Amino acid sequence: MDEKYTNTKKTLLNLLIAVTILAAVVLLLFLAVGFVETTMPNDSYEIRITGLSDLAVNGTATVMIPVPANAKGELVIFESSSVLQPAGWRTAIRETQYGKMIAFTTTEDYAQDIFRPTGEFETKEEPRLLVPVLGTPENASVAEFTRGSGGTYTTVVFLDGFVPPSEDAAVVSFDLSYRGGGGMKHLIKEDTWTTTVHATVPGTTSGFVLVPAEYHVIAGGIAF
Repeated sequence: MDEKYTNTKKTLLNLLIAVTILAAVVLLLFLAVGFVETTMPNDSYEIRITGLSDLAVNGTATVMIPVPANAKGELVIFESSSVLQPAGWRTAIRETQYGKMIAFTTTEDYAQDIFRPTGEFETKEEPRLLVPVLGTPENASVAEFTRGSGGTYTTVVFLDGFVPPSEDAAVVSFDLSYRGGGGMKHLIKEDTWTTTVHATVPGTTSGFVLVPAEYHVIAGGIAF
């Protein structure tokens, strides 16, 4: 009886050891695959400007919006003046009194709303914002502000050359959403930076309008 019990105990022990070794091998294989897997950081910018279709164009109409850039003001995407063109618009990077912005221009009689999702892989991992930045909380520098977890800062949009059907009947809505970073290497996921602008501007506007932008950092870390 004792010998049978001893044999059964040894069998169970060997089985437990085998299962443990198998689990360890599976875990090591999983970690090995994850360790060598690399995901490039991605920059995406969704541009949605509505209410333009309610406005007539007075000769040439122009809309300008912030462009993604790093803390030094260097553009992240749209580094050339050639940007994908929304229907009915010409697009370029334009230098303004506040810095570079994306400019949409049209000479059509009536403007079309703008919707343009764009994105591309990036080689760098660094804090990003929609610029120009006209003001940050407590007057922090852009570099200081981007090192935090988030907050609200001030940027700017531009309208000119539109004629609303009446003085107060039309508004233009700017819904801008930027997301950058999020790459992964050796099981370490990098931070992701997001900036959004949700603002409405009267259709009678002519010139620059200061608008708030929400900045948020999604912390990276070890990915399993």
